[in-house]
Amino acid sequence: MTLVLLRKHSGGFLLSEMMISTIIFAAISLGLLMGFTALERNYTATSDFALNHADKMRISDFLALDLRRALSLDAAQNDTTIYIPSYYDQSGQPQTPVLDGSGGVYYGAAGSSVSVHYYLSGGTIYRQQNGGTPVALAINVQDFIFNVIDSGKVVSTRITFNPPFPSGRASSDATAGTAFYNTTLLRNTRTDNHIGVY
Repeated sequence: MTLVLLRKHSGGFLLSEMMISTIIFAAISLGLLMGFTALERNYTATSDFALNHADKMRISDFLALDLRRALSLDAAQNDTTIYIPSYYDQSGQPQTPVLDGSGGVYYGAAGSSVSVHYYLSGGTIYRQQNGGTPVALAINVQDFIFNVIDSGKVVSTRITFNPPFPSGRASSDATAGTAFYNTTLLRNTRTDNHIGVY
């Protein structure tokens, strides 16, 4: 009789054993949950950083191309228009360059140009050519600044991005750390009546 009772009693867990095992299981589960959450946040932040970096490279290429071809520009914060030669006609065919007799070259009708409008709207920088359909170049942008320096021969641009951290609490230092600077030498001879670029 005593042996039977002993077997019954040794087959289960005591309440204290159940409580300790539950606490250990909860601690391990909480650690795993916190680890998965941290990994997810890290992945999201890395993906956003890579996206912003790609945007920086894309807008740098567009700006450098347009500014090197610029005949004139109207520079302003978050809204700038660059005028480039009319390399292509209305049907998209390349136009033959013509000498103007003063050492300059023009395409199409003398004095004609194509306007390329860069502007910031809703945190996105758009590029619009000749009033056509705007193309989004960069997202999560805070500001977009053009400065014409060195007697109008050099254009310096600064684009500051808003880091899209999941917590939504990007510090001012973190935002300033996303600033992208680009300096381009203006090569074409031009006169700009609005800002005196030569």
